[in-house]
Amino acid sequence: MKKIAIIDGFSSGKYIANILYEEGCELFHVISSDNLDDYYLKAFDCSIYVDNITHTDLEITSNYIKNNEIECVLAGTETGVELADELNRLFNFPYSNGSNRSKARRNKFEMIESLRQSGIRATKQIKSNCWHEINEWLNTQNYPVVAKPLNSAGSDSVFICNTIEDAEVAFSKIYDKTNKLNLRNEAVLFQEFLVGYEYVVNFVSLKKKFIVTEIVKYHKRQLNSGNIVYDIDEILDVTSPEFTALVEYTEKVCLSLEIENGPSHAEVMLTPDGPCLVEIAARSDGILRPSVAKKTTGLGQLACTALSITQPHTFAMKLEEGFYHLKKHSFNVCLIAPCDGKLRRKPFDLLLESLTSFHSVEYYVADGDHVSQTTDVFSQPATIYLVHQCKAQLWEDHNKIRNFELVGGYLDV
Repeated sequence: MKKIAIIDGFSSGKYIANILYEEGCELFHVISSDNLDDYYLKAFDCSIYVDNITHTDLEITSNYIKNNEIECVLAGTETGVELADELNRLFNFPYSNGSNRSKARRNKFEMIESLRQSGIRATKQIKSNCWHEINEWLNTQNYPVVAKPLNSAGSDSVFICNTIEDAEVAFSKIYDKTNKLNLRNEAVLFQEFLVGYEYVVNFVSLKKKFIVTEIVKYHKRQLNSGNIVYDIDEILDVTSPEFTALVEYTEKVCLSLEIENGPSHAEVMLTPDGPCLVEIAARSDGILRPSVAKKTTGLGQLACTALSITQPHTFAMKLEEGFYHLKKHSFNVCLIAPCDGKLRRKPFDLLLESLTSFHSVEYYVADGDHVSQTTDVFSQPATIYLVHQCKAQLWEDHNKIRNFELVGGYLDV
């Protein structure tokens, strides 16, 4: 029986933990901080864990890992990556990533600079806590530009700026504020705006060999505030013309950042000049669900991560099978609340159940609770999973959802 510590087993990490539990692993849960954002802690079920502790001191936590004879430490979501890296470094566990690039895997400025030093295409950027310095850099750039925190998750405080005035407003909204990782934004990152389509490239690696588990095309929406929110995640087949270029580029990124074992979640812009990294994280893609993967790719990143830990020989055999071929198409549709209100599930559930491609829905707000107007990924009240043989059916059902949303169909205002 393998003993595994999951650091912050929230988001899609809870599904990896469930699979490991079903495989007979003995699980221990560590909450990385006693002041995590409530977004992560809501509805957390610790029943599959032998124990659940909150990290306060590295010596105490490392003794806990040692005394319980833990064999593997895995981050469940972005907030757990730093502590997982530190524990893996201390214990030199084989299922881990290189320690030399640990900071570059989390700090978005260091990440891009690390690629540039390795000769891998990277975006132009500046970080500073001084608006004057950023202003001078912006005078040498074309608009639009992108502003974001150095460390965060999702689309938290990511702004597209079309003018110098937009950029100054974005700087003031980001600098010295606390982000969704509960870190203070000590500086602001500005980057060139990459023209093209954005994709997700999900890998699971084992001893520097990787399986491509998903290639996803993002459909995003820019709100009037300048914030970016998710509309659709559309999974692509190996026959898609952009598939190979995205995989080859992301492999170089992973090797450069010493992502050698476990899941990785890259966001890559495909520009007229080729792929260019937006950012990458050494953890699983938060929107994934195992039941959807079974119907689309057959495996998926979450089950594949568990496989790499519990059945490395089977993982090695999967490597020989090549890239996945889609069995069905899927859209992950993220709700975009048009205004404040209270969630009214019943009429919306009736609509969803009438959709030909409806697979499942995950609400992040309880029925009757307050829903804030969507401003980022953390204020999107639900994700709907659509799966069907015909992509046209997905688009038809997506339009029905958006039309219902537009008239406030799931809100009591």
